[in-house]
Amino acid sequence: MEEKRDEKLQQIAENALTNSVVRVVWQKTDEESGKHLIWIRGSGFFVGPNLVVTNIHCVAGAPSFFAELVGTNTEFPVEGVVAFDTENDLVIFKVAGEGTPLPFGDSDTVQIGDILCAVGYPGGEKGVATQITMRGIRSSDKRIQIKEDLASGYSGGAVLNSMGEVIGVAVGAASSILTFSGGTTLSISHAIPVNALQFLLANAEEMMPLDEWQKLPHIQGFTQVVQAQMNMRQGKNLDALKCLDAAIELNPNAVEIYANRAGLKILMGEAEDAIIDCDSAIKLNANFVEAYINRASANLSLDQYNEAIADCDAALKLNPDFVQAYVIRATAKFAAKFDSEQHKEALADYDIALKLNPNAAEIYFTRAHVRAVLEDYAGAIEDYDKMISLNPKPNPLLNVYGHRGDAKRFNRDYEGAIEDYNKVIQSNPQDDEAYNSRGRAKYDLGKSKADKGDKKSARKYYQESIKDYTEAITLDPEYTRCYFNRGLAKRQLGDYEGAIEDYGKVIELDSKDNFAYFQRAYAKQRLGISNADDGDVAGADGYFQGAIDDYTETIKLDPEDAISYYNRGFAKYNLGKSKADQGNIADAREYYKASIGDQTEAIKINPEYASAYNGRGWEKYILGQLEVEDGNKEEAKILFQAAVTDSDEAIRINSDKPSASAYHTRAAAKAALGNYGDAIEDFDEAIRIKPSDALYYYERGQAKQALSKHKEAKADIAKAMELDPDVENKSF
Repeated sequence: MEEKRDEKLQQIAENALTNSVVRVVWQKTDEESGKHLIWIRGSGFFVGPNLVVTNIHCVAGAPSFFAELVGTNTEFPVEGVVAFDTENDLVIFKVAGEGTPLPFGDSDTVQIGDILCAVGYPGGEKGVATQITMRGIRSSDKRIQIKEDLASGYSGGAVLNSMGEVIGVAVGAASSILTFSGGTTLSISHAIPVNALQFLLANAEEMMPLDEWQKLPHIQGFTQVVQAQMNMRQGKNLDALKCLDAAIELNPNAVEIYANRAGLKILMGEAEDAIIDCDSAIKLNANFVEAYINRASANLSLDQYNEAIADCDAALKLNPDFVQAYVIRATAKFAAKFDSEQHKEALADYDIALKLNPNAAEIYFTRAHVRAVLEDYAGAIEDYDKMISLNPKPNPLLNVYGHRGDAKRFNRDYEGAIEDYNKVIQSNPQDDEAYNSRGRAKYDLGKSKADKGDKKSARKYYQESIKDYTEAITLDPEYTRCYFNRGLAKRQLGDYEGAIEDYGKVIELDSKDNFAYFQRAYAKQRLGISNADDGDVAGADGYFQGAIDDYTETIKLDPEDAISYYNRGFAKYNLGKSKADQGNIADAREYYKASIGDQTEAIKINPEYASAYNGRGWEKYILGQLEVEDGNKEEAKILFQAAVTDSDEAIRINSDKPSASAYHTRAAAKAALGNYGDAIEDFDEAIRIKPSDALYYYERGQAKQALSKHKEAKADIAKAMELDPDVENKSF
């Protein structure tokens, strides 16, 4: 919503540009070409017929300069300085010629929320009158804080109240090199109260020649700060640091210079030294809020999160509306520990920061990250959208489109994620991470299609994901996660050998990657089952043993991994089944027992592991059948009863999502115990959950046959044969 403009104030301010507000222009002769050069350094305004005020930092170090009324194209050469105040960054100089002085108001009467107007030359060439809002009073020096960011060209210009009276001298946001986390310059637009200017004007003395004034130690200190700023803009941080060292030597009590040097040291990675400078600034002025902010930023870069939070608390006590304090505190709270409550506190700080400055694009970026971690992916996407709307060409280093793509992928907008990753790749075709991310989105889209029964589209996206992973691997042949992800996609396509090869590469690059061992084991187990179905017994046994070996490596790397115990148990069961099919019952029995041992370990680690209970129950049932064949009926009965107990537990744990397999295990065990009526009820439930399984119909038919329900039994067996003509060879 657009701020309401004060049209009367606007007209007064624009008149001031014609008659009273000047731009300050440096003059210099180029040593090589001899050309006369000018440099527009800021703004000023008439406070007497031939007196102009501006900020010291706008003129410190100038070989010569003049004031210019652009509206009338009138230049006023500077004759000398009549008054200056280094603490308030003010200088009044005498000019040749006369302008119209602006009337003074009373800066003590300005209130939070008042509409003011800054008048100056933000672009250098043309004067601008911009309406602004009073946000507060800076506790360190009573300067008027301005809600909006003012460009550096406003520095030295007039800030007018609704009556058109001067209530302050503007200081633009870029006039300092104070920083906060991430090396971002602080927005510290403010105005020096006009009451300080009135006091200075009332105590003006005999004019001092400009060259003599420039040689004063405190003014030379300002000159060094100006030079430091220029060096920083050119990336000459070491030269800038030397300038600030010199500035402090010239003016050892200048609080802001210590804070500025701290900001530069943070940018240079010298956080410990930055803290020392902030301590010095705070010792000189305990209310200098920017020193607390820079110290917070330094502590943050050193992972000293509690100290950073304490500094932000101190800053907010001095200035409850200091946006950067909320941002740094939020960042520190988020980084301090993985705690959802503290992350929510961080989010609340970002919310306040954005309420204070709704156009701060980078704050939306950091808040989006917190929202994503809290799994508010829709909120994160909303923040990335807002950042992009504020800055359609965000800094590539922030990878905004990549992060938004991640949020969309987690929010299951896979196609939207792919579009964002496309943008990243278009801007940087060498971005291997973008190819990996796009591959993951395509893989997820493939799984989504498969879940909906669209197998053709699923295969297409799995194949496209493999192309992206391969591209990423081409760019970085040691990109471990890409081999891993490509293995997953190959596995979905049934290319288990290709998957095994990729997981092997992961293990070659990182022998401690237990998940790669796990996935390779799974692929080997699938190949074992496939070979067994094809009658390749030797091949099947080799893959089953390979799976067992890989699961064993997984367990070595993570002894508390219940899933690996479960899967190793399943591999042992498959190997036992293969041995039984070969007639080697003794070995089969040992593998079944070993499988039960692994399932028991899985249950010890996770007592609510339903699949492990069911797996153990089935293996007990199989062992019971072997005991029946050996004539050990009592031992068989004990095993069948134990199978019922395990499947009872599996069904209880998964009561909200019933498992057909668990009901089948219990049904088979009950039937083996002669409890055919209850067994049929469990077969009924298994068939209800999974009506396409031929074995369930076949075994229910056998149970009905045992109860002499011959017609129903015949119907069930016929249904089983319809679903799988070879079903009778698959029953125990």
